[in-house]
Amino acid sequence: MTIERFYEVENEVKDIISNSFQKAISVSTSDFVLLLARGGYQKQLDNPGIRLSPFVIEESSDFMVDLTRKKFFVRYMNNYVQSLTNDKIYNNEDLEYEITIQLMIYSHIWESHLFLNQLKRLALIQLGNGYEWKSILGNLQNRKSNFMKYHIISKFEKSDERMANLIKKCYIRDLRNDFAHSTYYINNNMIYSNKEGFLSGSPIGFEDWEEIFVHSILLSYHLNDMLFEFRNQFVDKVGDNPISIDIPQKHNNNKKMRVLIKPEKIDNGEEKVRFRFVLNDNLEFTSGFGENRCSQGSDPS
Repeated sequence: MTIERFYEVENEVKDIISNSFQKAISVSTSDFVLLLARGGYQKQLDNPGIRLSPFVIEESSDFMVDLTRKKFFVRYMNNYVQSLTNDKIYNNEDLEYEITIQLMIYSHIWESHLFLNQLKRLALIQLGNGYEWKSILGNLQNRKSNFMKYHIISKFEKSDERMANLIKKCYIRDLRNDFAHSTYYINNNMIYSNKEGFLSGSPIGFEDWEEIFVHSILLSYHLNDMLFEFRNQFVDKVGDNPISIDIPQKHNNNKKMRVLIKPEKIDNGEEKVRFRFVLNDNLEFTSGFGENRCSQGSDPS
């Protein structure tokens, strides 16, 4: 891949993500705000003896867990761009090493709970299905391929064809599994699958692989990065007025209660905006470190 092609792919991916955000906003601004506000579910609060709701905003656990992976692949991506800029030429042994590192990063991308949850939530918002507070990913065990097919790809096919096509171009289930189970073999500028026997399946050439890898890593990086940028600019571009959102009732998740969340500027390193629950402009429900919790003494019907 050339450096010119890399930047061409980057611009393409960023444009697809930006358009995807606009589709979601046009369907439901309040649900998209929940994506920015990191709405989530904390199982330990789903207890009748606890008055706090398990449905929280500023839920940062997925981001913290994903941080090490992100730092590693961003460092690799910067080195990769530098090697493209310098037209670096690898010998066969070094190239095999690079491809193996790329396969590891690729496998991590399509296993990341943060990334997959962001994609699914974005697709559901576009379809008008509301914001998904409680993720099912933790209960899937080895069924990630079904999650990708039925909960992400098929939904984007209905709401966002460009995003669906991008994901289908990037996500190859067998390639991810071959790396995870060490059933791949690299030889003669080809990546072979050995899952069904030695050199079985259709091999992938290095040029095709680079397209798959670069599209994947840029989608993973820019989806999160552009959400973070959108969040940091929210007060400056939209304002700090409270926003009405729907939150599941604690004792009956199928019913919703309408509450307000308020964006506010902060000074916390790279993070410039946070959201908090409010009953009105002056009265806050309940807040805790790292997340914002809504107290539900009794659920309105």
